[in-house]
Amino acid sequence: MSHIRTKTIGEACFWLGLVIEILIVIVDKSAYTNPLESQLFRLTFLLFCIKIALTKYSAGEWLCMLLFGAVMFVSYRINERDEAVRIIAFIAACKGMDIKKVMRVVCWVTFAGCAALVLLSVTGIYGKVAVTANFGREVQPGQFEETRYVLGMGHPNALHCMFWMVVVLAVYSYADVLRWYHYALFMALNFALYSLTGSKTGVIVCFLFLASSFVMRYCRRCRECRGIYILGAVAVLGCVAFAAVFSHLENTYDTVDTLVHKLDSMLNGRYQSCYAVEAARLENWKLFAAPENIAYFDAGFVRLFYWYGIIPGLIYVGMNFYLLYQSYKEKDHVLFTMLVTFAVFNLMEAHFISVYILRNYLLVLMGYYWYQPFARRHPREIYFWQVRDLPGKA
Repeated sequence: MSHIRTKTIGEACFWLGLVIEILIVIVDKSAYTNPLESQLFRLTFLLFCIKIALTKYSAGEWLCMLLFGAVMFVSYRINERDEAVRIIAFIAACKGMDIKKVMRVVCWVTFAGCAALVLLSVTGIYGKVAVTANFGREVQPGQFEETRYVLGMGHPNALHCMFWMVVVLAVYSYADVLRWYHYALFMALNFALYSLTGSKTGVIVCFLFLASSFVMRYCRRCRECRGIYILGAVAVLGCVAFAAVFSHLENTYDTVDTLVHKLDSMLNGRYQSCYAVEAARLENWKLFAAPENIAYFDAGFVRLFYWYGIIPGLIYVGMNFYLLYQSYKEKDHVLFTMLVTFAVFNLMEAHFISVYILRNYLLVLMGYYWYQPFARRHPREIYFWQVRDLPGKA
């Protein structure tokens, strides 16, 4: 089989797996329960493994893949969460793919999927347009129930989150051609959507992302200032530390005048809910999480260490800092703002910490940047079946 044909087949498998993973996310956001989800996960894992098998890697890249793959395989064997292994396969399979093209495909398929859910709901075909429930806010004295729009996505926070995700993808994919009025339009849509969803989390993180991206885009001094990137790294580290500390603090929420209570009240009691799960507290974290750690709560960074353990959690956090370094090196201001706002979002929500690979676009970017240090050395690249041909091999 020729190299060109091998590469074409591998890339076709990658694109098919990528689109399926995006569609799985879209279906999850709808009111439909996907009975074939686990089978589709196996299919995309197989497709990414085929892409790996049909891609040339250097000896260093093979070693890197095997090392991280082994760690995540141990994680899977202990906590029985297979997404850790699937993520490693996806990241490894990204080698050689055009990052802008990949992100544009993710952007447009995600946008089309979300638009379809909205259309199905407003036409009355499938999904709710709005829901009436207690969203943790007192609307009037003694009244907590209110109506908020969901437009087919189940929850107002989910609707605003997916809008933000599409904005992030659009800004990253078309950063070079966007003008100030595009940012103004996105910002106007953000506040208009807030009038429908009432999602404070969604409107705040979208505002932070757009405002910081706009400043970095039009202020060269900010874009090239090392201090800005150091400040971003401190912010990411601070978010992780905040989550860890708040998962550890004793339950003082019943005393309304404590600082803990006041801070957590601003987050709608997210860390009180987190503290109620004993294994989620910092003092109970393990190197690899136990299989019974299956509870859901909103604190993203805490869920990361609770679901997977300290070692996989630190690898993910380390990946964030590696991408921060790459954003500074490449002066990629959109990647930088993504990292910081994603970390802030992880304090309040756990959208990125899930079984769905294409909920977290940092994994796509990690798939592009992980092999760059190896590629710059121009080493010999081989398929996995050519390992025996390396010097020193029989």
